[in-house]
Amino acid sequence: MSKFFYFGTSKKSDGQMLLSAGSEAKENREKFFSRIGIDPTQVVGTILEHGTNVTTVVAEDAGKIFEKNDGLITAEKNLCLTVTVSDCLPIFFYDESSGIIGIAHAGWRGVVKGIAREMILKMKQEFSSEPEKIKAIIGPHIKKCHFEIRENILSEFVEYPQFVYRESGKIFVDLEQIIRAQLLEVGVLEENIELSSVCTFCDQSYFSWRRDKPESVVSQVAYVWLE
Repeated sequence: MSKFFYFGTSKKSDGQMLLSAGSEAKENREKFFSRIGIDPTQVVGTILEHGTNVTTVVAEDAGKIFEKNDGLITAEKNLCLTVTVSDCLPIFFYDESSGIIGIAHAGWRGVVKGIAREMILKMKQEFSSEPEKIKAIIGPHIKKCHFEIRENILSEFVEYPQFVYRESGKIFVDLEQIIRAQLLEVGVLEENIELSSVCTFCDQSYFSWRRDKPESVVSQVAYVWLE
């Protein structure tokens, strides 16, 4: 990948990053982005909806917080796109041929609704990106070893029985493999899909909603940036 394409997530040591957490999160975000060399005034965020709404971001949106979005795409350089995650899957997108970047938040609802597919279709529609040239990276998230569901939502995964597992009377779902399958369906090449090996439940250096069961949500910030 281009050395000018950057992506990643904060960790627990960087503090609370949830936008609705007020001044604490604002200060943490400013410190974090300044430390990694990104101007905080160029950071764009979104209030999540756990859906498939994707917004195209332009230069004038620098510093803006969008409402009810789970995906952001842009053709602008030096504009940092972000979502917040705590066990959910951050997905980073990069079309090197046209200089388009994107980021998506995928909770289980967004996964089954097809946020990953929607990101690819939006990049194609807005910027004529070719799916086979788009790279997709799934960042740290809760893996199938700990993503347990109950029978009452099992029907939500009816299209993906191959990624549902039963063990010792429990039901587990492999969310990253559902996303991978969806990306392949819309033309992303297998060699252009990367999966993080990190499970946020297992790795104590990340916030995990399912592991920690906090009274209020505490999140990492995931970011993508093209210099």
